[in-house]
Amino acid sequence: MDDSRRLEPGDDIIAEFDRRQQTLTIRLLNIYHSYRVVVGFALLLTTLQPWLSTKLGSLNTPAFVTLCTIYVIANIGVVLTSRWWQQYSTSTAMIGIVVADIVSLTGLMYLSDGISSGLAALILVSVAVGAILLSRRIAAFLAAIASISVIYEEFYLGISTSGQVDVFQAGIFGGLYFITAIALQALANRMQENELITLTQKAELDDLEQLNRQIIQRMRTGIIVVDADNSVRMHNHSARTLVGLPGGQTLTELPPQLADRINKWRQDITVRAAPFKVAEHSSQIRINFAPVRPEQADGEVTIFIEDTSEVQQQAQQLKLAELGRLSASIAHEVRNPLGAISHAAQLLNESGDLTDADQRLTDIITSHCQRMNGVVENVLEMSRRRSPEPHRLNLKDLLQEFISDAALGFNDAEIEIAIDPANTVVRIDPSHFNQTLTNLIDNGLRYSEENGAGRKVLLEGGIDSTSDRPFLHVIDFGVGVDPEQVGDLFQPFSTTAIGGTGLGLYISKELCDANQAQLSYLKSPKAGSCFRILFAHPDRIAL
Repeated sequence: MDDSRRLEPGDDIIAEFDRRQQTLTIRLLNIYHSYRVVVGFALLLTTLQPWLSTKLGSLNTPAFVTLCTIYVIANIGVVLTSRWWQQYSTSTAMIGIVVADIVSLTGLMYLSDGISSGLAALILVSVAVGAILLSRRIAAFLAAIASISVIYEEFYLGISTSGQVDVFQAGIFGGLYFITAIALQALANRMQENELITLTQKAELDDLEQLNRQIIQRMRTGIIVVDADNSVRMHNHSARTLVGLPGGQTLTELPPQLADRINKWRQDITVRAAPFKVAEHSSQIRINFAPVRPEQADGEVTIFIEDTSEVQQQAQQLKLAELGRLSASIAHEVRNPLGAISHAAQLLNESGDLTDADQRLTDIITSHCQRMNGVVENVLEMSRRRSPEPHRLNLKDLLQEFISDAALGFNDAEIEIAIDPANTVVRIDPSHFNQTLTNLIDNGLRYSEENGAGRKVLLEGGIDSTSDRPFLHVIDFGVGVDPEQVGDLFQPFSTTAIGGTGLGLYISKELCDANQAQLSYLKSPKAGSCFRILFAHPDRIAL
């Protein structure tokens, strides 16, 4: 039975203590049983051998041999049946065995001409075992029986044989029995107290370790502990997510990007790694290293991995606040002369003296005034944008509600929704999401129609296996984006559409960033373009 097993929270310490004491008692009893058999055989063989002269059985050899044989057979019987009776009452059996030993050894001592035979020392072993395994009161009782037995044996030996007896030595052994019982009982009690204290401390340490593991596993910061060979010894759930490992897998080795950076850090601990991405569509992370043992960078190291989304969000809010104030001022200054130009063009257009060429010029002025007014409206909308108020929402229900509310804006449009699993949950500001989705679907419908595929868009979503985060793909059936233009897709005022402002995708990306989501472009494997929204984890969003 393993005495070093872990104490789980809720385990009864007293029950565990009793279990261990019971196990120790049985082990000592088994050793004592073997000792008794060996002693019995040793006494019997020593008496029967013809080469050495001893006092064993000197008073009555046949009786000594008979009693010794009975003692050996009885001890063998105890050993063979110990598994059966130990499960019922170990203490009662122990008292009976020790008393039987005292009586048997006293009888053998009498048949060997008294205490001078040296058998009194064997009784001391029996008293010692009783003192270790039994209570203080019973231990004193056994010492008293042993003392009385030895002293009485000497008196009886003197009366029955009229020989010389050593009552003084018997008294010394009697006192020694009591001293041994008291000393060993005190030592056993101290050991039991220490064992109980140890168990209590172990239970507290186990609880503390379990608590620490729970805290580490639920931290948003990723934790990875590696040894000198960069083999992973421990990691938490956030670490798996941040390095792009599917949730059901275990991190066994560092990704190449992490391994390269920790190797550089081991060579120079002053090196600080810049934020980077482990995979193309994973979150940007920032890492820090700390040696487990101070100043031993070549040994075990703890890697702290942080998602930079929160920092990016704060920087984004500061940037937007400054940009909002500047853009609002510029927009108001542009709007006034723009309104005057548009009004003048309308009045000029109503004149009957205009030629067709002049009429065309006024139409161009009016068209560009409307385009610039759209730019001003978008800029003002950006400056007035409020901070996000994210909510936990079912993605499929959110999309269905959006399509239902926006049905009049997407006349004759075919918008297919495919979310797997259907219970996918996102955490995002609904108004920001609706504005982003409106821009993406409007672009998708336009490019699908221009490619002759009709006004249709596919909304495909679920849980990303590498980051454990929900995602949404807005897939159109157009011709896709020219690879040379992909890098400028989300830049302000960058557009390929005639009459477009070039702010739709930029605003959509800014809205996603504000909600700790990532908007990116993918070449659709089915057809056209795919805009991917990788949402923040609904349970680990930074507020």
